[in-house]
Amino acid sequence: MNEDHIIAAILTAGLLAQNKEEPLQPMDVVRLYGLCLTELLESTRAKREFENK
Repeated sequence: MNEDHIIAAILTAGLLAQNKEEPLQPMDVVRLYGLCLTELLESTRAKREFENK
């Protein structure tokens, strides 16, 4: 497990702790983790600039 996965797991746990509504199903938690990881990677990875040829 690398740093990105650890941060995404911490963010997911924080969001889950704020949930005061009905209990989430395991698949909902997996989807939320996937969204957190995707957003984290998109915000921290350098964007590639492609040259127009």
